[in-house]
Amino acid sequence: MIRCFPLSFAALALPALIAVAGTSAALADDPTAGVDAAALAPDGIVGPSQAGDTASDPAIAWLTDDECAQAKQKGFKIGIVMQTMNIEWSTEQVRGITDGLARCGGEVIGVTNPDFKVEKQIGQIDDMILLKPDAIISIPVDDVATAAFYKKVQQAGIKLVMMDNVPAGLKHGEDYATVVSSDSQGLGAVSALIMDKYLPEGAEVGSITFGISFYVTNERTKGFKDKMAEIRPDVVLKEAPFLNPSDAGKVAESFLTANPNIAGIFTEWSGPGLDAAAAARGQGKDIPGVTINLELDVAIELAKGGMIKGLASQVPYDQGLTEANAAIKSLLGQELPPFLAYAAVPVIQNNVLEGWDTVFHLPVPDDLQDACGRNPICTK
Repeated sequence: MIRCFPLSFAALALPALIAVAGTSAALADDPTAGVDAAALAPDGIVGPSQAGDTASDPAIAWLTDDECAQAKQKGFKIGIVMQTMNIEWSTEQVRGITDGLARCGGEVIGVTNPDFKVEKQIGQIDDMILLKPDAIISIPVDDVATAAFYKKVQQAGIKLVMMDNVPAGLKHGEDYATVVSSDSQGLGAVSALIMDKYLPEGAEVGSITFGISFYVTNERTKGFKDKMAEIRPDVVLKEAPFLNPSDAGKVAESFLTANPNIAGIFTEWSGPGLDAAAAARGQGKDIPGVTINLELDVAIELAKGGMIKGLASQVPYDQGLTEANAAIKSLLGQELPPFLAYAAVPVIQNNVLEGWDTVFHLPVPDDLQDACGRNPICTK
């Protein structure tokens, strides 16, 4: 054990004075230190569904006690076909679905992980159909390439609830019960509002994007571009697409080399966001970044005052609960609106711990608490 003995009042007071001065300087230097994060949230849902439907309140899908009792008698079995299981968004979706089903006597009979590979997911859809679950909850890797295979689900007498994206040509009520999502354009708009605080006049901003047909990520970029054009018409936006998420860092590195004046980076979710930050750091650059979705690594980067300056998050656990309820409700013969959407959650340094609670409904991890404790903005 290390013991510290006071030498004098002055010796004790000096560190305190330095700490106060450091806190004041940090709060003054960061553009979002005094910003109310809640004020960054859009007024309602910004964007429509893929089919152009206006969002309905997710609470519509929640089961009454009587419906839950009916479901317990049935013991519904649900299969989950994901796009990847390598991100917290996915694991939280599965946790929410599992908890939602358990409340009303249902169970998950399988979870697949195609790791963003289209052909692998197509095979997994067929395999899940063969297991004959009562319903499948899924998100497509590619809206177009997987469409014919999702079409088979309700043809096999299995209810289908979509996460985020609807495969091309599928019709609400015929091919799927509903889609549960966050407000993708709203997520992009919140990110633009945060980025605005860090940009000088006439700045160049890079957008590192997922370069395939994936509705929700495309909508996030649309929301970012539209809001940036509205509030900062002086800003020049440049885009660099990646086809595989594992290549996002390399794409960012090449992009930053070719565009040395980039003053901010937007990415469509947190994994590529951290990869882009690492690419900038590798070139000796300190470039503010904004992204989508709160996860532990990006939360720590944000809390410690790193290159990620803020983000807009989905609420994947809540979405999972709603998807479970929607699946059960449809199995009980209830009709659902085509599009259920949650509003974007703004997260900046001064509300990252509150954001964690809102998104995950779990205790703050020690690593995040420690990172926040070293940043006066995070703990103010």
